[in-house]
Amino acid sequence: MVLTVKPGKRDKIHVYIDGEYQTTVDSLYFGSCGVRDGAELTAEQAAAFLQKANDRRAFNKGASLLSYQDRTRRQLVERLREDYGEEAAEAAADRLEELRLLDDTRFAENYAAELLQRKKCAPRRILQELLLKGVDRETAEAAVGGLDFSADARIIELLETKFAGKFGDEKGLRRTIAALQRLGYGYGDIRSALRQIEEEGDDYACESE
Repeated sequence: MVLTVKPGKRDKIHVYIDGEYQTTVDSLYFGSCGVRDGAELTAEQAAAFLQKANDRRAFNKGASLLSYQDRTRRQLVERLREDYGEEAAEAAADRLEELRLLDDTRFAENYAAELLQRKKCAPRRILQELLLKGVDRETAEAAVGGLDFSADARIIELLETKFAGKFGDEKGLRRTIAALQRLGYGYGDIRSALRQIEEEGDDYACESE
């Protein structure tokens, strides 16, 4: 079996075996793999080369994906598995973790903070979202436990901003409570916050008389 190559765009090298296209690798990898254009390979050598090339492509793709958006290990492996297979996906994830480019703890802490600050989710909902992303429960619970959170204060903030003027009647109140529950807030905390707003309104009315 004869391995030949053709240069591609930028640093790409297209690899052929016995004239049939097999894969594309970067020039740095090809230069370091110990195989040269025109090399004669056994079937075992060819298979080993292609497997290593596949692993390299999976790693490069994983690094590229993470440069655009942080992901959990499970998310990354699932994405890489589609094109490179289970073994290459897991190997790529292992190497990316060694390089600290892939880190479920970092992802959990950052995503938990984002859900808390930007989407105004409660810890219960944040925990669910982290688990859905593939973060293990221990890591997810640690990330949620590190949040600076007050249920009453956050619900009051939402009632005075996002839901302002939307709970003046019974229908609006039910919808507001349901929306807050979807964000992960407990019914008891919601009612407590509503009572505080009602009391503050009553106090203001008394002061104005």
